[in-house]
Amino acid sequence: MSDKQILEIMQTIYSIHPDASVEEAVQKMSSQGTDALLIKHAGEYTGIFTKTDLIKLLEKNIDPAEVSVSTVMSKPILSLDANTSVKEARQKMIEKKLRHYAVTQNGKITGLISILEMNS
Repeated sequence: MSDKQILEIMQTIYSIHPDASVEEAVQKMSSQGTDALLIKHAGEYTGIFTKTDLIKLLEKNIDPAEVSVSTVMSKPILSLDANTSVKEARQKMIEKKLRHYAVTQNGKITGLISILEMNS
């Protein structure tokens, strides 16, 4: 798989409004079968919410229904060009200790990749 480009394995983007609660985000992640949502406000992606962000919140004993995703999302959104090789993307994820990157084409976010897809 290392000679493939990330364009070939990227996932569909699922997004949620920054004012949505973490509980709503988790419900959407579950229904869509994803472990990451981009936060979208006024047509722009402003952050990313992942299962890791949820775990950090729960470790602090904070109720997911009482917190908006904008307060716990990760930002800025890190991205890689769609023509990046899977091998290079995997290496960047390992170096940065990240599980997700946005995928861009012509400077626009068009998908997401996860370390999980690269290891399957």
